[in-house]
Parts: sequence; structure tokens; C-alpha cells
Amino acid sequence: MASAEIIPGIHVVRGKFAGEFGFIASYLVFDESEILVIDPGTAGDPGANLEKAIKSLGFNPKSDLIGIICTHGHPDHAAGANRLKKSTGAPVMIHKDDAELLQTPASFLNERLIMDRAERFSMKIDKGPLRINYRGMEADEYLKHGDEISIGNTTLKIIHTGGHSAGHCAFYDVSRKAIFSGDEVNNFPNDPRKFYIDKTGSIIAKLTALEVLSKLGADYLFPSHDTPHLFSDARLQFKAVKDGVVHLQDTLLSLLRARGDADIEQFVFDIKEARSVPIPESYNALLSTTIHVTLMGLKEAGLIRELGNGIWTGVG
Repeated sequence: MASAEIIPGIHVVRGKFAGEFGFIASYLVFDESEILVIDPGTAGDPGANLEKAIKSLGFNPKSDLIGIICTHGHPDHAAGANRLKKSTGAPVMIHKDDAELLQTPASFLNERLIMDRAERFSMKIDKGPLRINYRGMEADEYLKHGDEISIGNTTLKIIHTGGHSAGHCAFYDVSRKAIFSGDEVNNFPNDPRKFYIDKTGSIIAKLTALEVLSKLGADYLFPSHDTPHLFSDARLQFKAVKDGVVHLQDTLLSLLRARGDADIEQFVFDIKEARSVPIPESYNALLSTTIHVTLMGLKEAGLIRELGNGIWTGVG
């Protein structure tokens, strides 16, 4: 499909509707004679359409595309990188803490999510956006916090957030006051309170990132699974996402106070039964893993402790 302009110099290429994940978005940023891809999407969609979209804007993908940057290494954001690099020769850039997901795609299922063998097999044959159906590759460059990427006269500042995954980054277009937030803000469409974190992520880092990003005073927020948010609406998203994170923390603490102790399986059951927290529904592993990471954050804050064998209890 062709790209659609959001604001001058920034276009979006959306894939087909992917159920709970909405329309996965790849962004094109261009200025002068240069163009950049942010999040090349899945191997097939919208990744397969990016070269056509670049050409439709009057650019030569082999000479004008200066880079393919990934907010993080999950399949719905980075799987299209290999294909686009092979056809254009453009360098692929990702934070070093997520580079392993490019090198060994199966590590997303084997190391980033809490799941049993049956769940892992199910995800291998699933045709959803988290499908592993692409070959590994080496990143050409590592993204570093505080560094900048230039596209013509446009500058993108790299902000390593590390909440959604260890290597997650957001990009801030300084001149347009626009944030490309990947999955750190608005992880799913229509409900900013719903999110998931992989095993390498951090609930504390996520809250810190929301605070840092919100203080930039951005006029535009461009997530990868939601519609663009403009002006005052963009600023409201940060509070809504933070509310979702804090609500999950409070829910886990409340469940521990009521039960005395619990394991992840019990937490999952209670949350699903109470329907008190908006949760990912496509894959059970997303909720289980997010609960695990949140518990680790509460432990780090000194609010809960681990009894062993996966059993948690409150403190005091």
C-alpha cells in the first residue's frame, strides 16, 4: 500500500488489521534527498510494501534510504528489516540489548516470554504478528541513548527507554516535536492502559520512560499500534499509560493482601476472573510474562518478597 502523510516529512505505512494488535505501522521520515524507515514491521506486512511506498514518494530506495531503525526487536517491529536491507542495502540499526532478537529470532519465544512447550509450539505455527517466519541477521549499527540520527536537516534523538524490552528505544524529532514511541506508549490500539513487557523489560524503566517522554512537551505521538495522537491528546496518553501500569501494580498488591501468597498462575486466574485490568488476550504468555516483570519491580521496590518455588507474598 502507499504511505499516508501525517504531517509534512512524516508518512505512515500501515499493514493489514492484525486483531488485538490493530494496524501495525511503519513510519517514513524524510527531508531533502534522504529518507529513513522506523520499524520495518513484520516480514510480510507492512514490511513487503515499504520499498514501494518509498518509491511513491519519489525516492530511490537503493540510494536515498539512509537507514532502517527498530524501536525494539519484537517480530512485529523488526522482522521486515532483513528483507528491506537485502533489497536496498540500507543499514539496520537497533539497541544492543535487543540485537539478539535480530540475530536469533527464535529467542523471542525461547527467552523473552514465559510459556510452556505447548504454548511455544502454538506460537511457532501461529500466523499473527508475533510469528517467527524470518531469518536472523546482524545489526549494522547499535543505537545509543543520547545519540542523534540526521535525515537531511531533520534530527532524531535516540532515547533508550528499556521498559517494554531491554533494548527498546523511542525517537524524538526535535524540529517537529514528534515522538516515535514504538511499544513503550500505546502498546495496543484503543486502550492505552493495556500493555505487555517481555522478560528483559522493566516496569520501573517503563514508568521512568513515561516521565521522561512526557516532559519533552511533544505535539505529536506516533505509536506503532495506534493512531497518531496530536497536541493535547498526545500529552494525555502518557497519563493514561501510567495509570495502566500503576493499576496493574496495585492489583497485584491487593491480590497478595487478600490471599497472603500466590504464584503467577494464580495471579493470571484472579485477574482474568475479576476483569479488573485491561489485559492482552491473543497469547496467554503476554500476561504471564508481564505479571512476572511487574512482580520483580515490586520486589525491587521492597513491597513484596519471593518465598521460593515461584510463590510471592507481601512485606509487612
